[in-house]
Amino acid sequence: MLPGGRSYGAFGDGRADEDGHGTHMAGIIAATNAAADGVDGIAPGARILPIKIKKGKGKASSQAVAQGIRMAVDGGAKVVDVSVGSPAAASPGEKQAITYALAKDVVVVVAAGNIAKGERAVISPANIPGVIAVTGTTRGGAFWSGSVQGPEAVVSAPGDGIFNIGPDHGYGWGDGTSDSAAIVSGVAALIRSKYPNLDATNVINRIIRTARDAGSKGRDPQYGFGLVDPVAVLTADVPTISENPLLGPAAPATGAPQAAEDDNFDVTRYGDQGGPSDRQVAVIAGGAGLVVLILLALVVFLVWNRRRHRAEEAVRHDLLDEVPSAGSSRQPH
Repeated sequence: MLPGGRSYGAFGDGRADEDGHGTHMAGIIAATNAAADGVDGIAPGARILPIKIKKGKGKASSQAVAQGIRMAVDGGAKVVDVSVGSPAAASPGEKQAITYALAKDVVVVVAAGNIAKGERAVISPANIPGVIAVTGTTRGGAFWSGSVQGPEAVVSAPGDGIFNIGPDHGYGWGDGTSDSAAIVSGVAALIRSKYPNLDATNVINRIIRTARDAGSKGRDPQYGFGLVDPVAVLTADVPTISENPLLGPAAPATGAPQAAEDDNFDVTRYGDQGGPSDRQVAVIAGGAGLVVLILLALVVFLVWNRRRHRAEEAVRHDLLDEVPSAGSSRQPH
C-alpha cells in the first residue's frame, strides 16, 4: 500500500478511508490473506496507489474524479480502477483524463452503475469510450438484477455478495458493480504482471477476446462481450493488435481463441456462497436423471436375462432327463 494522494484540494495521502469503500475495492484487488480468517485478492502481488477523491463520506465531484485519474497515472499506476461514478453526463475533464490515461498506456476499468443508487444507465466515466465498463453478475454467472446495463458495457464480473475487507475494520460482504470493476482491475493487473511487454491496448483486447459469451449472442447491453475469464485471459493465444478495440472498429464478439485446458475452470464451484445457475442445475438434474434411468434399465435387463437363463437351463435339464443316452434303457424317476 503506497501513500497515494488526494485529488479534492486537500493535503494528506490517500490511505484515510472513512466509509471503507476504497478499502473494500483494494482488498478485492490485492488482499494478501495476512489474517487467519482472511481472503486473497485477485492479484495479491499488486501494489495499491490510493487516491482519495472526497472528504469523509461526502459526494465526489467530477473534477475530483478526473484529477484522481491523472494523479494515479502520474503516480505510475498501470491499471486505474474507478469504482465510483455519476449518472450525469461525463464532464470534459473526465473525458480528457481518460484520454490522458490511455495515451500513457494505462488500462482504465470503471464500474457501470447500480440500480439501488437510482442509476438506470451506464454512468460516467464508465460511458466514456476506451474504458472497460464492467457490469455485475451473480456468483453463478447470471446477470445481477442490481446492475445497470447499456450499450457501453464491455465485460461483466461477479458483483453480488463479494466477501472482503469491509467498512467496520474487519471482513464483510459487498454488493455492486464497484466490486465487479475491482475484480476486472485485478485481472488486468495479472495480465500486466505475466505479460510485462503487453501494452494497454492488448491488455484490453485480451480481456474482451477471452470473455465467455453470455446472454444474447455477441456483445450485448448486460454482459458486454461476456463474463471475464481469469484463466483464459492468462493462457489463451490472442493475436496482438495495434488499436484500442474500444475506440476503433467493434471488437470481435465471438470465436475467442483457444485457451489452455484450464479454460473450462469454473470458479463459482469453489466459493463458499457460490452455486450453479438455474440452467446449470437443470442440466445437472437432467444428466443425473438420465444416468439413473440407464442404471435402472441395466438392472432390469440383468434380472430379466438371469431369469431367462435359468428357465432355459431348466428346460434343457428336463429334455436330458427325458431322452435316454445310446445303449441304455430308460429308468423310472
